[in-house]
Amino acid sequence: MQIEFEPRIERAIKSIVQKTGLPRWQVVLALEGLEEFKKKIPIDIFTKSIRQIEQDHKEQIESIMLKARFGQAGSIVKRVQKVHHRHPTWLEKFGDITVKPSTGIPLAFLVLYGIFYLFVTLAGWITDKIMVPFFEGPYDKVIHFIVESFFPQGFVHDILLGTSGAGYLESLGLLTTGVFVPIGVVLPAVLIFYVILTLLEDVGYLPRLAVLVDSIFHKIGLHGYSIIPVILAFGCNVPGAMASRILETKRQRFVVLTLLGISVPCMAQTAVILNIIGPFGVEWVVVVYGILLCIFVGAGSLLNRVLPGETPEIAIEIPPYRLPRFSNLGMKAALRLQRFFLDAVPWVFVGILIVNVLYTLQITKILSDVLSPSLGGWLGLPREAIYPLLIGFLRKDVATGLIAPLLNKGIMDIYQAIIAVVILAVYFPCVATFVVFLKELGIKDTLKSTLLMIATALGVGGLLNLIFTMVR
Repeated sequence: MQIEFEPRIERAIKSIVQKTGLPRWQVVLALEGLEEFKKKIPIDIFTKSIRQIEQDHKEQIESIMLKARFGQAGSIVKRVQKVHHRHPTWLEKFGDITVKPSTGIPLAFLVLYGIFYLFVTLAGWITDKIMVPFFEGPYDKVIHFIVESFFPQGFVHDILLGTSGAGYLESLGLLTTGVFVPIGVVLPAVLIFYVILTLLEDVGYLPRLAVLVDSIFHKIGLHGYSIIPVILAFGCNVPGAMASRILETKRQRFVVLTLLGISVPCMAQTAVILNIIGPFGVEWVVVVYGILLCIFVGAGSLLNRVLPGETPEIAIEIPPYRLPRFSNLGMKAALRLQRFFLDAVPWVFVGILIVNVLYTLQITKILSDVLSPSLGGWLGLPREAIYPLLIGFLRKDVATGLIAPLLNKGIMDIYQAIIAVVILAVYFPCVATFVVFLKELGIKDTLKSTLLMIATALGVGGLLNLIFTMVR
């Protein structure tokens, strides 16, 4: 298809072709300004051919040819393009609603509330109606029969089954607490959470949530994409910490990782928190997460002021809403569950093994006795609560689970339980997450982050003790 220019340009092209013998396409490119082809045309022929055209248009030939090209492009588009009037689909209308602050923020709260309600209801039902009867019934009989057949008593017996007569949360045996916590308590919660998360990701809601929180996160030196590591960390801190790699600067990664360690409890800890605090009423669970939210915002604002650097602006790509593809839904949820089993479950066994050894050697008892006067006085906790705080360095979920027996026995009240749970959530990541911190931040920045967590935990714990003392 040959494109025709206006008659004067066509005459100039034809004249140059006849005088130089060059192909038409090379003459056109020369007129458009390509030096490679202008050199092939003698200057007097070139100048004489375009002089009249430039005088008429009052601009150089290159600009004239460029406008002609655009005009030809528009002409071609008109000939081949068909424009039809189309009404937006309901998904497109819903997409507009979810990114506008006036409608998107209330909708986001409704979505998060629905997720929380669905998670608590389904995960709690699976744990209470399926897992607990299984572990306290057939599993308990089989595992005790097998272990006691080979090790009726002694060190190995205690390592495998834990404290005799204790419940599955506090016995700390590898085959009791070590299996019940990740499978009976955590797995239902993680399964429900990852299914919901994958559903939101598949339909295209997560980028819209990033747009909504972008201005809020900028106040703490981050941008909207930081919501992705935060949401993933609610499932497991390990993939949440790894997801911080999507952020551009080392400063942002340090802030996100520190905030994850300080104020985002993983699903394992969340499941135990719900089991401990939930029976006292949903309002107490809201109090715990309200405190953690305040810590998140306060610590983020402080880090934004202390650490130099600007938050880079990025464009958040918003894909169109689409109906979920359930084949992808199952595959993505299965892959995330696989990462949970590979990254988190082995550390549960490692943590419980170390705690059992320390308990057998009475090292934890000695540390509890030494630290109880100072920590207990500052935090308002009984001596028995110091032990869970110590083993929280190894496994937060197991340590949180040890608060339940203290509540049941009347050693602690709900206020003290909240203080202990918040401190466990704030003061140190689990061992698996700590390893990721070392990989992502290095030893120096990991040490800074850890010291900040411990200082925040002690400060918040002391403040809560003061507030709750006044409330009582």
